[in-house]
Amino acid sequence: MLPRIVLVEPKGALNVGSVARVMMNFGFNELFLVNPRCDLHSEDAFKMATHAKEILQKAKIVESLETALQGCTRVIATTAQQRHRNRQLEDLQLPFAWLVQADAPNAIIFGAEDRGLSNEELEWAQRWVRIPTGTYQTLNLAQSVAICCYELFRIQEHSPQNISKTPTISAAEINGINQFLERWADQLQQVGFLQSHTRKERMAKLRSILYRSELSQNDLALLEGIVSQTNWALRTNQSNTTKILLDQNGQDTDR
Repeated sequence: MLPRIVLVEPKGALNVGSVARVMMNFGFNELFLVNPRCDLHSEDAFKMATHAKEILQKAKIVESLETALQGCTRVIATTAQQRHRNRQLEDLQLPFAWLVQADAPNAIIFGAEDRGLSNEELEWAQRWVRIPTGTYQTLNLAQSVAICCYELFRIQEHSPQNISKTPTISAAEINGINQFLERWADQLQQVGFLQSHTRKERMAKLRSILYRSELSQNDLALLEGIVSQTNWALRTNQSNTTKILLDQNGQDTDR
């Protein structure tokens, strides 16, 4: 399945129009723009889109990556440079083959022309890819999308038709995993495993572990159950401790 194309804060209408055109060339039809800084219905955008104006007209403008990735189980982000020692920056072929083999919705994320993707934005993707270049690594946004669309289209076209699509069990959605991680982080901070200054880095490591595991919905439900039960136990223990202290204070007062 070809992924939706997600552009984060694109600033050039010409680029957005060019992206729509190349999407049409290779059979992509879902375009999401997160807080665009240009008018995708402008004359410049439509001029570059040529026969892909329908893609621009149907493009979804959203306020967050969480909304853009709603329903997605596999997500790839693009970046030119290694950002984190716990996450491998990969070439295109293997991650793209992994992406198009999914039956569920999936996505590929591109950053803004002037800044790329932030570390926080990259964390929404299970895998990070780079487009190999020479010493000058900066590519135009529309060019980057064109290269990726071509590679994804080529890989899908050359995949055996009888290949077993994966996963056969319903995969956990990216948004569900990240919502779970926020709840878990709160709990881990409550019990002292995380501190405010270590929370972000440690949770990035835990997120990387869960992403590599390719959780199913059942896996995620089990983890959520563990966190919910642990939270209940913590509240019960705290309540019992408070009651004991109040009883002890009452006894002391009676004396």
